[in-house]
Amino acid sequence: MPSSSAQGLHSLLPLLASTGTAIQLIVLAALLLASVICWGVILQKFRVFRRARRDSQRFLDAFYSGNDLMFVVTAARRFASSPLARVFLTVHQQFEALVSGYESVADHMTTSSREQLTHLLHRAQAEEILQLESGLPFLATTAGVAPFVGLLGTVWGIMQSFHAIGLRGGATLAVVGPGISEALVATAAGLAAAIPAVVAYNHYLHRLRRIESELEGFTAELVLLLENYLAPQASQQSRRTPLQRSQGV
Repeated sequence: MPSSSAQGLHSLLPLLASTGTAIQLIVLAALLLASVICWGVILQKFRVFRRARRDSQRFLDAFYSGNDLMFVVTAARRFASSPLARVFLTVHQQFEALVSGYESVADHMTTSSREQLTHLLHRAQAEEILQLESGLPFLATTAGVAPFVGLLGTVWGIMQSFHAIGLRGGATLAVVGPGISEALVATAAGLAAAIPAVVAYNHYLHRLRRIESELEGFTAELVLLLENYLAPQASQQSRRTPLQRSQGV
């Protein structure tokens, strides 16, 4: 005499098999939606990284060739798609805010304010990286999950085929063929969604790491340039006597 659990499973199998088509449709719809979103992210990131690379190169050319600060600021505003240019503008605006209203840069540029500018540089760099990373986690999630979602649809379709075999009492090709072919469509859909996602994720991750390396080098150079610029100002200010400083000499 079969146990109650076996009887319950036996009664549950027809219900699960009857929902096989609906489950497969849900799986295919989810994979299609994920694939559409992935391709949208891929195309959007392609434009973002292409503009970032182009504008960064143009901004660096202006940065290293221009001796006038306003020329570099104008170039940074012109090539605003560059993460390097945006970091430079952020630091320049903060620098102007710190020294505005003072006769000499050294009057206000204390150790605390220098550390504040350095902290701002690193924070601006981190914000640029986070902005460029947006969308990449979805690509990684789709690349890892889509094959298993397709496998779920495949397993459900095969279970439906085996249920049909039990009902008809024979395992002919006409009985199992349609169900298995429909089930394999879910596997193909899962792979079709996952393969472009994983390729694009690895490609953009490599480009992101390259931009991150450029940002780190540019940030370090900005800190060095800032210190070199402030050192003569502070040295000149320290050589003034208290009377000269009080008289504004």
